[in-house]
Amino acid sequence: MTIPEFPNGFESWQKTHFEVVEVLCYIRSLEEGKKPTSFNESIDQSATADLYKLALDLTNKFEEQTKGKHERFLFDEIEDFVWEEVKKLEA
Repeated sequence: MTIPEFPNGFESWQKTHFEVVEVLCYIRSLEEGKKPTSFNESIDQSATADLYKLALDLTNKFEEQTKGKHERFLFDEIEDFVWEEVKKLEA
């Protein structure tokens, strides 16, 4: 797994990681047919190494992209970001 560098500090990374996991769990709980296809095929209802890696990678990517930005609406931005990234997995 990629070791986080905490570009915005540990507290920011920890909050982001929590929100990323929340969105991934929400997506996982959606009814069949509403989940992005690739996500549905690769993630089941149990916690897996793939899901852990996805959460870590998305957290690190979001933190790097928002490096130095102080004013953020964390949940809304992260929710949009995670959905966009999961949809990219389909391509």
